[in-house]
Amino acid sequence: MKTYPECIPCLLKQGLNAVRRADTDVRDEMEVVRRSLQFLCGVSEFRNPPAYYASFVQRIVEEVIGKKDPFQERKKLSNELALRLLPAVQRELSSSEDKLATALKISAAGNSIDFAIRGEFDLEEDVRRFIASDFAVWDYDAFRKRLSTARSVLVIGDNAGEIVFDKILVSVLKDMGKEVVYCVKGGPVLNDATLEDARAVSMTGLCRVVDNGSRMVGTWLEDCSEDFRRIFFSSDLVLSKGQANFETLDASGREVFHLLVAKCEPVALETGSAVGKPVLLLR
Repeated sequence: MKTYPECIPCLLKQGLNAVRRADTDVRDEMEVVRRSLQFLCGVSEFRNPPAYYASFVQRIVEEVIGKKDPFQERKKLSNELALRLLPAVQRELSSSEDKLATALKISAAGNSIDFAIRGEFDLEEDVRRFIASDFAVWDYDAFRKRLSTARSVLVIGDNAGEIVFDKILVSVLKDMGKEVVYCVKGGPVLNDATLEDARAVSMTGLCRVVDNGSRMVGTWLEDCSEDFRRIFFSSDLVLSKGQANFETLDASGREVFHLLVAKCEPVALETGSAVGKPVLLLR
């Protein structure tokens, strides 16, 4: 995915959001903005996706505040809130006639919700409403067809909290006889799930979990480990979660299913969706 002009203020806002997660003052916030602007102004041509530049903005945040994981507490809270919802979500699945479709919608619902700032009652209501909603793009027939002949499935995870909802999908895939590998980040970046989160929500007890060896936003294959790249290109089916992974894997050189909620105009335009709408897209 290309970087659009409106991605630039979004990158600055993302940096501000990160620095405000730490115990800082306005001087640190201004320093992050100043250095981020300096970095972005030094880019002569924006040839890479926005997630690529977001990685460097997040490094600036870390340097300014002297903390590697400003989202640590938020991720912990996100996992706790999502785990409380898990029984209710599992009941939604058990009453479903098409469990695979419902599991995909539950997984997408996890991508739509900011677990760290919402109340539990609202979350449960939001999940039910989301499962009943229509997807703007729903390449489900293609997904089922590819899955019918697939032995191995790689799921590339996105955020903490969301990873709990992905457990539902992983369980359904395993019940279908698929060998599932779940991928997390190689280290903390934004509120993305890491091995620590996978252990905290017991994803590691459900399937094989690997990290991609990278702390870049999204999945920048050039920065990922050789082991992850081998799994990525050898898996029969790849399902990628979230916007940043869509941005960076859009031209990966292999077929990828993207499951996400379009949260901005550029991603909505690229996916043929609308802002706020869920997408299951084959690229």
